[in-house]
Amino acid sequence: MENGASTNDDRPTLDPPGSIAVVGAGPFGVEAALYGRYLGYNVCLIEANGVACSLEDARENAIPILPDRCISPLAKSALAAQNPDAADQRLPLTIGEWIDWVWNPLLETDLLRGRLRCPLAVVSAGFADADDSEHRPTGDGESSTGDVPPDFRLGFGDGTSDDFEAVILATGAGESGISHPFSAETDYWFELHAPDTGDAESDYWDGLKQIVRVFASLGGREDLDLYRPLRGRDE
Repeated sequence: MENGASTNDDRPTLDPPGSIAVVGAGPFGVEAALYGRYLGYNVCLIEANGVACSLEDARENAIPILPDRCISPLAKSALAAQNPDAADQRLPLTIGEWIDWVWNPLLETDLLRGRLRCPLAVVSAGFADADDSEHRPTGDGESSTGDVPPDFRLGFGDGTSDDFEAVILATGAGESGISHPFSAETDYWFELHAPDTGDAESDYWDGLKQIVRVFASLGGREDLDLYRPLRGRDE
């Protein structure tokens, strides 16, 4: 972690390969993990139940987003890189196809393979002991030293714990069940809130914008949008 490296203000920053825990493997959690990996971060995706499990009961429903707008440019690139000789990516028409053709395959791409820890419930979060350097990884396997903020220590339902320099909570507003003392303003602690305006496509892309803002903040930049150049237009 580094403080004051921003080009515009004194926001705390984290350089790759800093360690980031993304909690929740729904669409926004997978996207956040993918975004972080594109930027070179050491990302761990933690899920209590299953990938996109909140959508499982609606598998037979038509996807409420235009098929060509339900896959981000980064997701398309990751899937294409995994199988460049395949025919054009099929576009999902149902929620089940969205899960089976997008979210599950993304976790088998080179960027995310082996990054998912599931089933593993996060039940608590606190600060790691500042004097316990053995439990303060920097993301490259070395211990943290010097005047840096303490890492977050996540406690799991199996009685184990692990430490991370940053945490992105992607479980949806009020659904995490995680005991923690942190507010949304805590440095290196981010909470993605699933928009619910009734317009599924707008909500999906608004959620992606939240991910952009998280990583722009960590990079100390006003803008770090990896989606816009590939979309070819502003959202």
